[in-house]
Amino acid sequence: MANEIEKVEPPALPLATNTYSRSYHDQQNNILRLFFNRISSLLRAVLSTADGGRFLYFPRGLFYSTTGQTAAATSTGYPIEIENTYIGNGISVQGVNESRITVSADGMYNFQLTLGLQHTNSSDATIWTWINKSGTDVPYGGQKQTIKGNEDRSIYWNFSIDMVTGDYIEMYWATDDTSLSLHTEAATSPHPGVPSVVLAISFVSNL
Repeated sequence: MANEIEKVEPPALPLATNTYSRSYHDQQNNILRLFFNRISSLLRAVLSTADGGRFLYFPRGLFYSTTGQTAAATSTGYPIEIENTYIGNGISVQGVNESRITVSADGMYNFQLTLGLQHTNSSDATIWTWINKSGTDVPYGGQKQTIKGNEDRSIYWNFSIDMVTGDYIEMYWATDDTSLSLHTEAATSPHPGVPSVVLAISFVSNL
């Protein structure tokens, strides 16, 4: 695989002799010297300023929805569903509604959420989105957008939040106009399909 360092395995050391042997110790020292030289070489590659970071592996995920999502009632919160996984390394979507983001490693995570909106009413509409962590709304973890008349548009939200194994994050949305929906569009020449939701998640740092 590109940008992958060859792994170093522990050396197979020779069995010790019953009595002191200069050749045995020379052989053992040479094996250990080669082993530590390989470890030093790998550390230099990883810590190098010459793009050493390309060898590092971080949890990451990219998820999307091809389902149109509607609000059955106004001023009611609905979990944002994300039923498709494009990348899911150490991060996954779970839950009945396919809306709960879980992680396999404790850390700070960055979320980049994109919602494709469609509004089929000439009046203005408001959409609220917010963060729910393990069943509890995050205080001041929301945002508000106003859609002007009949309009298709996307809204974006970028935030970071701490998570530990066992936590889950759900994104919720609500609107004051049921004519507003999270809209998907099937592939039609000349463009591919347009998802209603895209969520990219990346590991930022340890806690």
